[in-house]
Amino acid sequence: MKFRSTFLSAVALVGLAAVSAAAQQLVAASAGASGAQGAGRVIAPNRQGRPDPGKVNSPNGGRPEIRTQADMLRVSGYTAPGAKAYAAMAVDASAGMWPVTLHYRCRNVPGGSSINAPLPEPVEVFDGVYSIGDDANNVWALDTPDGIILIDALSNEADAKRIIVANMRKLKLDPARIRMILITHNHGDHYGGAAYLKSISGAKLAMSREDWEGKITFGPPMPVKAADDFYLTDGQKVEFGGRTLTVVLTPGHTPGTVSLVFPVTEKGVPHVASLFGGQGSPKTVAALRQFRVSLDHFADVTDAMQADVVLSNHTVGDDGLTKVAQLLKRKPGQPNPYVVGREGVVRYSALWSDCLSADIDQAVWNAAHGITPPPANR
Repeated sequence: MKFRSTFLSAVALVGLAAVSAAAQQLVAASAGASGAQGAGRVIAPNRQGRPDPGKVNSPNGGRPEIRTQADMLRVSGYTAPGAKAYAAMAVDASAGMWPVTLHYRCRNVPGGSSINAPLPEPVEVFDGVYSIGDDANNVWALDTPDGIILIDALSNEADAKRIIVANMRKLKLDPARIRMILITHNHGDHYGGAAYLKSISGAKLAMSREDWEGKITFGPPMPVKAADDFYLTDGQKVEFGGRTLTVVLTPGHTPGTVSLVFPVTEKGVPHVASLFGGQGSPKTVAALRQFRVSLDHFADVTDAMQADVVLSNHTVGDDGLTKVAQLLKRKPGQPNPYVVGREGVVRYSALWSDCLSADIDQAVWNAAHGITPPPANR
């Protein structure tokens, strides 16, 4: 196993500081206010996160950040010496480029991390590449002369109608032109709307065999694989309408999670986008180790293809809500916030690997010391 982060800090980290009473009171108020602005998701109590009291009016609903070693010291909750060292390395790897994502990845405290935010406006991010999801799950639409490729499908028919179809129409994209729906993994919030979208468009569905035939942990019944549907496999090239998407099998979040790397352009200038298909960390040490191997495998592909863009199927994975808001206010000549360069992609992979390593080390340390911590839900 090779680690992409070469950063090390001597700063020692201690346990999680208590959350202020004001911040705790803000949770319910923020969820209600943000829902009224458009999102309206009902978040289970065990998954409810605590927004930053000073940032609740931000596009991402006040997602907390880790920018410094002091931030990590204050909020991460790691207690094992090795875990604290890995978490310190993650701060150095992030170098301030991924503060929201770092807070989400390096987290060893009980409770949830879901936060309501206003629904984002759909927007063209690259030439013919559109962000059309909700405040938690992003869905990507890739337009081509031969039809539209979707990446993921939200939770159910109602969400597909209310979010995906409505956003496509706002962008003057015809949902009947959807020809292919690539599903990153078998959690209901990624495939639940696929059957409906197929019914209105005749689109082919595609996902890994491992997840299509595997156990579903939550969500509606998996659509029955039709004759024109197909499996996604490691190294596969999905070619359609002049676009080519490279599939990378990245188990860990689920046994058959798939990730994607594909060329994009902005006003004709070429870039390469990377999209890792599973965000939340699993619960067992074995699955965490598998996730870390998958992340390294994905980095091999993004290195080979020189990816300089990070996309995500969850807005916390790339702080997509902030980036969409920046795009909507972007003036001529200003950079595209999704183009993070090779440095940004490498640092993103490195901090994630370090956070997974911190989780592994903490779990092993807990077991050795007979500690059973309360669950942390991401």
